[in-house]
Amino acid sequence: MAYHPTDSVQDLARDLSGALKAFHRALIEAEAGGDPSLENPYSRLFAVIGDPRFAWTNPLAQLILQLDERMAQGDISTTEDLLPFREKVSRILGEDRTGGGEDASFRLRYLIALQNSPDVALATGGLRRMLARLPKLADD
Repeated sequence: MAYHPTDSVQDLARDLSGALKAFHRALIEAEAGGDPSLENPYSRLFAVIGDPRFAWTNPLAQLILQLDERMAQGDISTTEDLLPFREKVSRILGEDRTGGGEDASFRLRYLIALQNSPDVALATGGLRRMLARLPKLADD
């Protein structure tokens, strides 16, 4: 489904947030693997917060937090307000090859999870479909 000008900006922002959260959840599940010490939701939460194995997912968690905060504050009123989020997600998914540093590190770990987990593949598909609903920059 491609971007349609009648899509509500708030709906787009909410749907993007939901797709990002599903993607984040799938990455965490993939990283946790079959570790029996992480079966308890509280153990998993504390691991995501403090275990270095999960630190690579922090940029995605920060992006979700930024989007949700801006939505809560009413700071997203036009589709242009969503463009920075679209650009960041495109970079971490590897659609924009200019990303380096933190994006490259995330992308490497993401690709490993993508190869090992069907849930990550499904969440990636959902996120890509969501990105297709967002407008692109004029020069894209």
